Amino acid sequence: MASLGQELKKAREDRGTTLHEIADATNIGVRFLQAIENDTYDILPGGVFNRAFVKKFANEVKYDEAQALKMYDEQIGDSGSEPLRTSYKPIEDFDSRSGSGNGFLLSLLALIILSAGAYLAYEYFKAPAPEETSTPEERANDSSSASAANPEPTATPQSEDLAVANELKVQLIANTEQCWLNAKVDNEKSQQMLLNPGDVREFTVTDKLVLNIGNMPALTIRINGKLANPEKLAPNRKSVVAENVVITKENFQQFVE
Repeated sequence: MASLGQELKKAREDRGTTLHEIADATNIGVRFLQAIENDTYDILPGGVFNRAFVKKFANEVKYDEAQALKMYDEQIGDSGSEPLRTSYKPIEDFDSRSGSGNGFLLSLLALIILSAGAYLAYEYFKAPAPEETSTPEERANDSSSASAANPEPTATPQSEDLAVANELKVQLIANTEQCWLNAKVDNEKSQQMLLNPGDVREFTVTDKLVLNIGNMPALTIRINGKLANPEKLAPNRKSVVAENVVITKENFQQFVE
């Protein structure tokens, strides 16, 4: 029985299409397409990346996508090189990781803060105003002397970077094509996801964000609202795939334009 790679290669050759033409149409590197045809999936990024590559390859050569993915799962399951996956979390599921316990604690903290504020306001307005013992002329002189001795500090604009000194906001936007991601935020578990054109994914980072990106040309990245330069962010990326892109509070400014 022919393997998935053999089936896709035959479908491609029957259509008279080269790997370079498939690469141009799918934004998948020729090296990865060759790996699929040779059934050597260990050099691919892994996870949802592999499935997305197989699906796009099959679609381009007019091979049944469902059959291609079924054969891929069977081959991976038989080889034991990657856990068999038949379903994946939709992107929005990753936004609902916080449990009800965290929500309760946040609500309790907000209640304590509001109560403390109300008490301070009550004490402030309850206290009687101090009696005036000096004349208007004396008060005016005292005010002038205090202003001269303690001039008001000149206000300086606070930069956007300082306003978010304790965290980073990293926004990923898929443009006109699908983009495959593996993201690890701080010490949380890695997330795999597939962004369709127009999808937006935002991460709040207190330490670092590590990204593995498939089809990077289709992705726009903003850090604290500033556009990231992909050439600075992943200068050594392989074709359309960027591996181990690390964004931290210490290094993010070198990536933004």
